[in-house]
This record gives sequence, C-alpha cells and structure tokens, in this order.
Amino acid sequence: MKEVFKYTFITFAQWQKLLLVILIISIFTLIEAYPVISIIGFILEKMIYLSIGGFLIYLVNNTKNTDEYFHNLKIQPISSFLFHFIPTAIGILTGNFIIISFWAFLFVIILQFSGSMYLMADPHSFLINLENASFIAQIMLGIYLIYLLFFSYIFLGKIGEALNKSDFKGSFISIISSLVDFRFWIRTFNFRYFIIYLIWSVSILIIYSILSFAYLFYIFPTIALNPNISLLVIPVFVGITTFISYFTFFCAHFSFVTTKINWH
Repeated sequence: MKEVFKYTFITFAQWQKLLLVILIISIFTLIEAYPVISIIGFILEKMIYLSIGGFLIYLVNNTKNTDEYFHNLKIQPISSFLFHFIPTAIGILTGNFIIISFWAFLFVIILQFSGSMYLMADPHSFLINLENASFIAQIMLGIYLIYLLFFSYIFLGKIGEALNKSDFKGSFISIISSLVDFRFWIRTFNFRYFIIYLIWSVSILIIYSILSFAYLFYIFPTIALNPNISLLVIPVFVGITTFISYFTFFCAHFSFVTTKINWH
C-alpha cells in the first residue's frame, strides 16, 4: 500500500502538470453549468482524467523506481501526458456506460418481476416504501445490493487492468469482462488486494463526506450570496478531485498487480 501513497504524492507534487490539469478540468466544470453542452464537458473531463491515468500507469510500468518515475513524468510533453492514452480512456468510458446500463436494467427487471415498480413513483421515499414492499422484493433487492457491493470490490482491480492497456479494445474488454471474469474474481481474494480496496474505499468515503458537508453547509450558502467566489472554489475542488483521481488510479493498478502474483 505504501507504493500507492508514494506514487500519488509524487505525481501530485509535479506542480506544473497539476496546475494545467486544474485549469483544464475547471473549464470543463464551468461548461457543465450549461444544460445543452453539460454532457460534453462531463465526458471530456472523464476522458482527460482517464487518459492521464493510463499515462501514469504506463510510466510506473516502465520505470525502475520513484525517482526515475518523477524524472520521466517531469520531462514528458503535455500532449503525451493529456492525450496519449485517449483510446484507453474511450474504452473505459464505453465499458462503464454498458456496465451502468446493465445494473440499471437489472434493477428494473427485479422491480418488474417482484411487482414493485411503484417504488420508483417517489424515488425520494424509496427506502421508506421498501419497508412495505413484498418479501420477495426485499429479498431480491437485498441480493442485488450484495452483488453490487461485491462488484465494486472486484471492479477496482478491473479498472487497474484497463489502465494497463494502450488501446480501445483492450481497455473496453477489461471493463466488460468484469461481469463474467470469474477467474479474476477468485484472484482478488488475497490480503493485499483487500487492504488496498479497504483503504481506498474508506478514504474516498471520508473525503467525499467531508466535501459534501462543507459544500452544503458552508460553501453553497457563501456562493449563493456571492456567485463570483465560485471562480475560487472550483479550482480548489478540482485540485482535490485530481488528488483523489491519482490515488484511485494507483490503487486500481496495484490491486490489479496483486491478482497476477501468487502470494501463497
């Protein structure tokens, strides 16, 4: 796990490229405020982040130590840093879209089969209405939730596998295969993978909980009174998001590495 933190902080310390990423993503975030083109800004933001992730993992795989990694990261041209792994990014995004569609479709099928479609009439009261749903609906949705939680466990490693690919096909297949790659599922049951996933999930939960609390009770009221302050808030949030993204990329990569090694 120490490699994850080491590479994350080293990458974040490359301040020239960090400032560039913050600038570009901040622009995309501002674009997302406009309904018509918001989806374009959202896709471009994710594409740039994933392309950077593919590039960072490429550097990790082709350097002997962190000093060499930092040196190579520093001298790499901006074009390579941002755009070289766009095919990988597109493959991951396309695969994720299909995965999300699968989970949404499965959810609807469960509600339809159990005669519980009425639960979606008021999504805000879904959990309250679920208490009055049929027993079969509660059981099926419980199994669905357990399967979804397990999938999030193995999916971290699959993201790492996809980031190790340099083309659309390889990254796309890595993501899609997460649904049926039972051999990979078994290989994720090792102690190092579990520790990486545990630390990653807890860290993400804590960080986003703090950010959500700060935004709802402090930042949003301040922006409502003074909209211009959002020009300062957005880069700060983007900087935090960038750190989380780097952290996730390295967690995904090193968790994937554990599935290729026999620790016994």
